[in-house]
Amino acid sequence: MQLGRRSSRGQGPGGDESSSRAPAEVAPPAPSEAEATDDGRRSALLAASRHLRARARVWSAPAWARAPLAVFALAVTVAYLVWRLSTVPVFSPLGWFFYLLELSAAISFGLFVFSTWDLDDGPEPGTATKSPSIAVCIATYDEDEHTLLPTVAAAVALRPVHETWVLDDGRRPWVKEMALAVGARYLSRPNNEHAKAGNLNNALRVIDTDLVAILDADHVPDAAFLEQTLPYFDDPRVAVVQTPQDFYNTDSFEHIGTYSEEGLFYRVLQPGKNAWDAAFWCGTSAVLRTRALRSVRGVATDSVTEDLLTTIRLLGRGWGSVFHANVLARGQAPATYEQYLVQRRRWAKGAMQVLRSRDNPWRTPNLTLTQRVAFTASLAGWFDGLRTIGYLAVALWTVVFGSLPLDADPWTFAVVHVLVFVLAQTTMKAIGGRHHQIFPALLFEFLRIPVSLAALGRLLTNGDERFTVTPKGRTGDERTRGSVPRSIWVVMGLSLSAWVLFIFRGIGLLGGPSGPAVGLGALALLVNAGLAFAAVSRIRDERFADERRRTRRFGRALRARLGAAEVVFRRPSLTGAIVDGVIPLGIDAAVIATREGPIALRGRVERTENGAQVFEFAAGQWAARAALARTLFADDVDVAVPTGAPRTRPTSLPAVDPVPERMVTLQRHDDPVPAAPDAPRPVVPAATAPGAESAGRRPRPPAPRRPDGPPPVPAPAVAVAAAAAPPPPPTPVAPIAAPGPAADAGPRPTAALAWIADSLAQAGTDGASPARPAPPVERPAPRAPRPGHRRAGDRPPPPAPPAG
Repeated sequence: MQLGRRSSRGQGPGGDESSSRAPAEVAPPAPSEAEATDDGRRSALLAASRHLRARARVWSAPAWARAPLAVFALAVTVAYLVWRLSTVPVFSPLGWFFYLLELSAAISFGLFVFSTWDLDDGPEPGTATKSPSIAVCIATYDEDEHTLLPTVAAAVALRPVHETWVLDDGRRPWVKEMALAVGARYLSRPNNEHAKAGNLNNALRVIDTDLVAILDADHVPDAAFLEQTLPYFDDPRVAVVQTPQDFYNTDSFEHIGTYSEEGLFYRVLQPGKNAWDAAFWCGTSAVLRTRALRSVRGVATDSVTEDLLTTIRLLGRGWGSVFHANVLARGQAPATYEQYLVQRRRWAKGAMQVLRSRDNPWRTPNLTLTQRVAFTASLAGWFDGLRTIGYLAVALWTVVFGSLPLDADPWTFAVVHVLVFVLAQTTMKAIGGRHHQIFPALLFEFLRIPVSLAALGRLLTNGDERFTVTPKGRTGDERTRGSVPRSIWVVMGLSLSAWVLFIFRGIGLLGGPSGPAVGLGALALLVNAGLAFAAVSRIRDERFADERRRTRRFGRALRARLGAAEVVFRRPSLTGAIVDGVIPLGIDAAVIATREGPIALRGRVERTENGAQVFEFAAGQWAARAALARTLFADDVDVAVPTGAPRTRPTSLPAVDPVPERMVTLQRHDDPVPAAPDAPRPVVPAATAPGAESAGRRPRPPAPRRPDGPPPVPAPAVAVAAAAAPPPPPTPVAPIAAPGPAADAGPRPTAALAWIADSLAQAGTDGASPARPAPPVERPAPRAPRPGHRRAGDRPPPPAPPAG
């Protein structure tokens, strides 16, 4: 990282000590003499953070080929610009406008090459040598339960021991109930000031841990999310560790085969920025140092892209950022064009707020030149759509008035211009591999025209920008197709009108200029019209209409039992599954085999219009559905089979794991046969405290407030709910006979049924042992830190930075 280079030139990581943006006592630490012997290990760790560790995931050309090709392409581009400068008419405003468009395209290409110059592999970061306290924060506002539950369920199960907090700006009772049932804590506030940034800052006043992991409500973390990111924090200067944002709905609006804008950014651009120490926090799937956040007075509220602005402030204060290349969380990409526009407009307007702020990359002190350039590349990309409009204006002028705004032979210009364009695209393809494709890139540049116009308007005006949440999950009751923005209709209409004019002149119906220049202009308009038609077709495609489904269905199958019948649940979701098998009448509960053992879920059998049988789960049942969610969202569903059970798969169901022998049979709750008092009990998951592990480790109690915490602030009116204590472990279940003719003819296990009926009745809607949450408490006001004081067992505070 740049941290070593920054220290080598004698510049203090804290920058100007007179700066009023952060108190001196929370400046990022510099190595002391006692830490000098550890420089080698830290250097190796920081070197690991500078590079993408798996070149195979980038699918780019090898390093020995990328650099020469990029240098050659840049040299040809510069030579072309020099030649074009000699062809610009001195007194032609349109001629200079056309040249500025080409100069802008060349600068964008140069920034791309700069941002992706270093994509080499590096060593893995290793294993963390320290054990900081961690809080996983999930910010939510209006997401439904099918979006939020998988994220909270996966976060609670992360390793190592940690706290999980649900930060609910919607103040919804069911979110509190769900959080407590699955083992998380709940926090709300009386208002939504500053939206997500204000929500996180409110949590920082309550949570007292060394690190905070931040997840959006739809981003489900992998089990190794914390384990793979914690080693970077062995270096005391690392403030942010960002992981790639990946998506499980690859049929979204922004995905075209292997191409997506997010894939290009997180697989190519962000690793390249990391090499320049300019990787930045992207709002979710990241871990941040609490002390660093407090050094810049919390998450930035000056922009709706609070993540980018916060990172710039952190780097300006001397902290470091790291990009970890492994995908450790997956969320929902915008499924429709409307969702895409809402998200991109928010990002673009937030970028313009950063440009207008006093903390823009060129005004923030202590940033290196490479960091300033890297951040500028991210901000300037929002104007690409304006260049498309500019090229359209030049083509219209050429067709209408019959002359190119340059002093050169039209065919010579066309050949040279096309060759330079192809060379630049070839170079970008060699660098980006499968993540950069020419046609999708041009198409989405066209689709971003409304976004670029919004960015320009926000740059030219000053005012507050409202944070708009990207809709997730169910977005409508009908399959309504997307609406095309007026700007795209205008571009398409002008292109087609000019083309019609060109045809009428060609067949002699209209008079006017003609020649090679007019033909080139008409060809450019035809390309524009084609891109506009492709954009309209994609927007109006039935695949990207409003989503009516409440939750995502998975292309997997799980073993289950309904009554005495062993069935298969196909295409399961958090609301139900299609039942493959014969279902006895009157069934209102099921036992499903999951990665965590059998779970019991209440529900009912419904029939769809095409005759399929669907078992729909009843509302609530949070703990059981959380276990189901962790199974469905796992990369590799491998339901464990008890020791001694056969590993072979049934011939009738070749794609489904066998049911564990511990699984019991469910019958109707009103079964008249009395239950035996010593009947075996099925394993039903219960809510666990945050951080509790499957090995039986007791959850760690909440850590007391550290004496080096933030200065006293007025206590906000918040509602804090503690996690429920874990219930006693269930009684082991005796194996039952495998299904077969003899077993089917024998007596039905009514004892197990009676016990499950009683358990479900006691648990209410949860289907598990009832949780005993602690009552809500008000957050106590933080104590003022005493100078020089630290608790026994605390790590000593990092040393003060050297003088600049």
